Amino acid sequence: MLNYFSTRDASNILGIKTGRLRYWKRIGLVTPSNLRKGRRCYGFQDLICLKTAQGLVTQGLQATQMRNGVESLKRKFPGFDNYLANKRVYVFGSHAIIRHKDGFIEPQSGQLLFEFDLDDFAEEVEHRIKPFESKKTAEGWFQEGLRYDSSKETYPFALEAYQKAVELDPNFGDAYLNLGNIYYRQELFVDAERCYRLAITCDPDHAKAYYNLGNTLDELHCTQEAGDCFQKSLEKDPNFSDAQYNLAATCEKLTLWDAACTHWKSYLNLDPVGKHADFARKRIKLLQSNLEPRSQK
Repeated sequence: MLNYFSTRDASNILGIKTGRLRYWKRIGLVTPSNLRKGRRCYGFQDLICLKTAQGLVTQGLQATQMRNGVESLKRKFPGFDNYLANKRVYVFGSHAIIRHKDGFIEPQSGQLLFEFDLDDFAEEVEHRIKPFESKKTAEGWFQEGLRYDSSKETYPFALEAYQKAVELDPNFGDAYLNLGNIYYRQELFVDAERCYRLAITCDPDHAKAYYNLGNTLDELHCTQEAGDCFQKSLEKDPNFSDAQYNLAATCEKLTLWDAACTHWKSYLNLDPVGKHADFARKRIKLLQSNLEPRSQK
C-alpha cells in the first residue's frame, strides 16, 4: 500500500478541505511524518490521525484543544504517540480521553462517552485509498517505482509500484526489467531471472534485458547460457560495450580462448579509453602469448 500522500491526496481520500489540513499542520495537530524527495508528506498512520481528528471535530472538540492534549500527553508520557492514532478515543464532554493500558488518561466523570473505533477508521481509510490508487495508469505506477528503486529502504514500495504497472499492462517490458533489477540487487537471482525473461517476452529486441539475464545466469552458474545472452544482447545492440566485455570474460570461463581474444578486441574498439580498457589490453596480451605457441605446433 502507498505510504506517501500529499496534502491534496489526503484531502481527496478523506474529504477534508486542504485549508483545514494546512491549519492542523500549522498548529501542530497532525503534521506529515514521512519524507519523500526532500518534501514532507502524510503516511497511512497520519491519515488515521486526520480521520480521527475529523470525527472529534464533529463531536464538538476544537483543533487547539486536541493539539494541547497531544502536547500534554507527550510531556507526561515521553515517547507517547499522537493520541489520535490510539486504538480507542473517547469524547468526554469537551475533552478527548484515551484508553491506555488498563485505564484512561485524564478521565472525567458524569458525562456521556462517545467511542471511536479506529479499526473501523483504518478499514475506511484503506477503502478510500483503493479508488484513489486505481486511477493511476501503468505508466504512472512505473514512474512511482522509479522514485523508490534507488534505495534499499524503499525497495518494497518500488516492487509494489512495478507490480501494479504490469498488472495494468502485462506487456510492460521495462517494468519487468526494473523488477528484475531490484531482485538482482537483493541477490534473489531466481526471481530476477523470471522477470528478465518476462521482459524479453514483452520485447524480444530488449538488449538490456538479455544483458541483465546473462549476468543473472552467470550468478546461477549457468555460464554457457549467460554467454548466449550476452551474444544475443550484442545482436540487438552491437555497440553495447558492457555486453562485449562480459562476453569476453565468459568465453574465458568456458576456455574459448580465441573467442575471448576476439571479444576483448571488440570491446576495446567500442571503449578504448574506458576504466576497463587497460585490463582488456592485458587480457589480449596474455591470451595472444598463450595462443602463439599453439599456432606454431
